[in-house]
Amino acid sequence: MLFADDTSIIIINPNFTDFENSVNKIFQHINEWFSANLLLLNLDKTYYMQFVSKNSSSMDFNITYRNKKIANTCNTKFLGLTLNNTLSWKTHINTIIPKLSSATLAKRQLNLSCPRIH
Repeated sequence: MLFADDTSIIIINPNFTDFENSVNKIFQHINEWFSANLLLLNLDKTYYMQFVSKNSSSMDFNITYRNKKIANTCNTKFLGLTLNNTLSWKTHINTIIPKLSSATLAKRQLNLSCPRIH
């Protein structure tokens, strides 16, 4: 998925070895596409997230590109949503609560400083 300057790749494969091989091949293909379109893949901002359920656990993958290991993350922002690797809403809610609290405080202060006209 491409959106502005962000690229997200979703890979599904239940077999550990096949998954790891697929990821490494896809990195090669995506980099070729980037090069053909005069773009660069910023490996410092590249990471992967493995989604897990209550019945499964995270596995350690060795995903590398150009001798650089791609880091694993448990959280990411995607189109304004904060996703975590369990797909629960808790991380997103914890991210927006301070913003909502600030907005609510600002609204209260505006209501107090502006007289109402009846």
